Amino acid sequence: MITPHIILAIAWILYCILHSVLASSKFKQAAEQWMGKQFKFYRLYYIIFAFAGLAAIIIYPFTFASYKFFVITNTSIISGIMVTAAGLIIMSVCILKYFMQLSGLKGLIEKKTNNELMITGIHQFVRHPLYTGTFVFIWGLFIILPSISMLIIDVIVTVYTLIGLQFEEKKLEKEFGAAYKLYKQKVPMLIPDLSQFLNSF
Repeated sequence: MITPHIILAIAWILYCILHSVLASSKFKQAAEQWMGKQFKFYRLYYIIFAFAGLAAIIIYPFTFASYKFFVITNTSIISGIMVTAAGLIIMSVCILKYFMQLSGLKGLIEKKTNNELMITGIHQFVRHPLYTGTFVFIWGLFIILPSISMLIIDVIVTVYTLIGLQFEEKKLEKEFGAAYKLYKQKVPMLIPDLSQFLNSF
């Protein structure tokens, strides 16, 4: 009999795979030929699908009991809330900074869009702040809900993101060339250099 935890793991792995396929250049090229003029809505459809699927697999773990690794206390809850809040703030800053591009709305306004290399603001400290915020957020949730279910989710999301980052780095180097290679030398990928952060003030 397949346990709910195995179903949860399979669901997250399938979601991650589907997420990558739908975001791939080859699939987008095929979709552009198939959708024609409607392709300008592709990014928007993709976001809606991604959030709907994400909502479903986030709700699922709350439908069954899961072993807790440690006793939940007020201290662990407060600590977890502080960590998740920090992650949420970082994520929010990133999303607000390039909301138009992430949502697909930019493509509806402009016929042809060119991605811009982000090196200002929070991008001065890490190259991928959205992923940094995501990691802080999901592992903060584990402090609040230290269950097998949450550990499964966090491990899969972390591994998937770290693998995906390797491909994204290559894509950015190809797109921005020497500018990105120079940026890569100066700014860490995910974990900020605290000395650089303090010197900025």
